[in-house]
Amino acid sequence: MNDDRNILDHIRVLIRWRRMIITSFVLVVTSTIGISFLLPKAYRASTIVYPPLDSKGTLGLGNLLGDLQGSLLGGLGGESVSATEFVPILQSERVRIAVADSFRLSEKYGAQHRSELLDKMTNNLQVELSREQFLSISYEADTPQLSADITNSFVAELEKALQERTRKQKRTYREYLERRLREAEKDMFDAEKRYKNFQKENMAIDMEAQAKAQIESASTIIQSLVDLIVKRDIAAQMMAPDNPNLKQLDMEIRTTNRALDHLLMGSSVDSSEQKTTDPKLPAIFKPFNQIPQLGLTSLQLLRDIQIQNTIYQFIKQEYEKTRFEEEKVSSAVIVLDKAVPPDVRSKPRRTLMVLVAGGLSLAISCLIAFFFEAIGNLTPENRAKIDAISNDLQGKFRT
Repeated sequence: MNDDRNILDHIRVLIRWRRMIITSFVLVVTSTIGISFLLPKAYRASTIVYPPLDSKGTLGLGNLLGDLQGSLLGGLGGESVSATEFVPILQSERVRIAVADSFRLSEKYGAQHRSELLDKMTNNLQVELSREQFLSISYEADTPQLSADITNSFVAELEKALQERTRKQKRTYREYLERRLREAEKDMFDAEKRYKNFQKENMAIDMEAQAKAQIESASTIIQSLVDLIVKRDIAAQMMAPDNPNLKQLDMEIRTTNRALDHLLMGSSVDSSEQKTTDPKLPAIFKPFNQIPQLGLTSLQLLRDIQIQNTIYQFIKQEYEKTRFEEEKVSSAVIVLDKAVPPDVRSKPRRTLMVLVAGGLSLAISCLIAFFFEAIGNLTPENRAKIDAISNDLQGKFRT
């Protein structure tokens, strides 16, 4: 069968079935308009917020801890907030329940269960984060004022949640510093006690000054010894070996040598008895062979005191800063545009509903028109086949 149909044939079909198409279109559009007026109105108010540009805390220890504070201390000592963190907080159950309690939304929505209330609030709440870290928050309600109030309430609850989190972090950080401050104070006192005991046991008041005084004393004795040796050499050339003056010089040289040895080795001589009594030197004098080790120990103990004192002062400073920061409450959310009652409803969108319904009715009516036209133009052979198929189906259903 030759099918020479063209666009004119299709137009002819549409004109032939125009009454059905127009009637369907009018009925659908009229019904849609009526339904749109019966649907409850809804309004959506929106606000835009963003975090402070400089939201990092000034706590030095928090900055020094770096990644450690984020993993170990949970961000203690810092207040860095990103708009990305706003989204889960706004969508949290805690914030939604707080807003619902403020406006008694459970009664307004007729929610029987907590989960039902949360689902309805989630459907009405929209949160969108831009690439520039600006957060758009909007909520849909049945009146413009209620929509704006609930939207602003979400922002207030977000601010409250962030401030509470910050206060908790600062409180935890302060408690950590209090414990560390007590430990640092004890370590500092222990270091000072060790140095005090070292000074008491070794009479090491000032090792540098003591060593200098002993070197000067030794230098004087050495100079005296050199003078005696020179005099003795000169006298030996001019006097007989048994000369009393020469013997006197020999005795003075031996005595001076003994005094020098005792000074260097930690012993002394009793000059009044003119014999070696080998008494100990006063405790403040230290043998030269002990001075390096005593000086090193003294330096180590002093270094420990300085280190512990520096740690204590540093933690003390951070503790005072933390106390100040804990009492100070700063805004964690900046509102760019506060939510105001919208002038235009968000639902129902009547124009869109009418356009969509009218378009669908035209499309479906045209398809029906072409379908009936095709059925009416069937050849006797094809019509007989359709009748046979219909009979077979009816027989199958009867069985």
